[in-house]
Amino acid sequence: MKKLLLSFAALIGLTTGAIAQTAELKISDAQKNISVNKTSYVLKDKKLVPSRRADVYSDWYNFTGSYEEGTLLGQKLDRFVNFIQPDSNLYTVYSDGKKSPTAWHLIGSTFDPKDSNYLASGKSVLTRFNPYTVDSLAFTQFYIRQADQMTVNGNLVDIVDTVYIQYFNIGGIKVGGYSYQANPGVTYRYATPAVDNLSFKTLMNSTALKTDTLLLTKAYADSLVIENGTPKSFVGRGIQIPVNLKSQSTNGANNSANLFAFNIVFKPMQKSKLGDIGIAYDGSAWMKYNLYGLSLASLTGHAQEIISTNKINNMFLCNSQVRYGQTLFGFLKSYLPGTIWTNSLFFPNFVHITTQNLSTNKINSGISGIQVYPNPAASNAQVDVVFNLSANAMVKTVVTDMNGRVVLSNEAKQYVTGQNAVVVNTNGLSSGIYMVTLESAAGRMSSKLTVN
Repeated sequence: MKKLLLSFAALIGLTTGAIAQTAELKISDAQKNISVNKTSYVLKDKKLVPSRRADVYSDWYNFTGSYEEGTLLGQKLDRFVNFIQPDSNLYTVYSDGKKSPTAWHLIGSTFDPKDSNYLASGKSVLTRFNPYTVDSLAFTQFYIRQADQMTVNGNLVDIVDTVYIQYFNIGGIKVGGYSYQANPGVTYRYATPAVDNLSFKTLMNSTALKTDTLLLTKAYADSLVIENGTPKSFVGRGIQIPVNLKSQSTNGANNSANLFAFNIVFKPMQKSKLGDIGIAYDGSAWMKYNLYGLSLASLTGHAQEIISTNKINNMFLCNSQVRYGQTLFGFLKSYLPGTIWTNSLFFPNFVHITTQNLSTNKINSGISGIQVYPNPAASNAQVDVVFNLSANAMVKTVVTDMNGRVVLSNEAKQYVTGQNAVVVNTNGLSSGIYMVTLESAAGRMSSKLTVN
């Protein structure tokens, strides 16, 4: 769906506004020439080994990969490298000679383990009643080191660059939403750190539960392959960081209670001057500054639409516009969700979580463990019906009102052994209580659904 005319309505404490036109992101082909070293390093040389006792569930979650297998049905997003700087002094020159400031200052991602896309990659989907611990975080970084020393107070010293990683639970996360002017009844969701708590001076957010510091020396530098004066490929490496933070209590009615988010800020020791060239794809001269990039992903013309309040996985960024006081589209301040562009942005990363009470560990026989969420649901929402099968089976979904009349029926589809999910669209359903029934040769099971 092409994002052209949009109107935005916030879910929590935001104003409203409109977008006249949303630009399509154009990614240089040179940015897509990336490779990853097999070597990696861990913050403070400590590696976390999560518990794997029989009474817990512990696994890695990668939303981008699961989204490719689930929503995109195996189609892959295009990976590319995007460099971040704490200000907009350093410029990038593209192959056509056009020059633009490196205007992205912060990149982060929101994680929601309740997303049914995870089923496509074999992961268990949690509910809001499954508290969990974030054990580790992993992603690919590109540290291009072009300067090893600089003069400070007349002395030549080694350059040590700094990366800050901040972590948030729902206490520091704000959920918002927007709608298309052509379809004002549907709200698309996103979540970012609390917008009013970001310091535009330091790029740090005061609601973070924890801040990790990475000190980057020459030992952590990756290779930049140059051919005929232009970058041929970027070489990155994986990094794994122990986090050890618990999600907030999930025993309430808030579907967003167990969201987790993190963001990354790069602070180079050697500051650039306005107009300096950080990297040039056209072969022109560039200054010897250290660069820090992250592997992102996108697909031309593909928009990530998040309708359900139950599965809010999105990346976000802070750019020069919102950092220096401009409010975009009447309400976006401090952070821009990756879903607002015509071709949505993704930040591939891995989150390792452990939960002590996964309710779907034991599947006895037939069909079991039906869970409907969000519940209650809005009258224009997508509802996930998660269930378990002891063997492969054809399953049909039927929704009836309290008088037993069928208001929605999906054709039977083949589902596999283990945890599965089917999406029910509540469009056209009046406010009230309904029964969602799963029918199969393996058995029959129902659950109530309330539509507000």
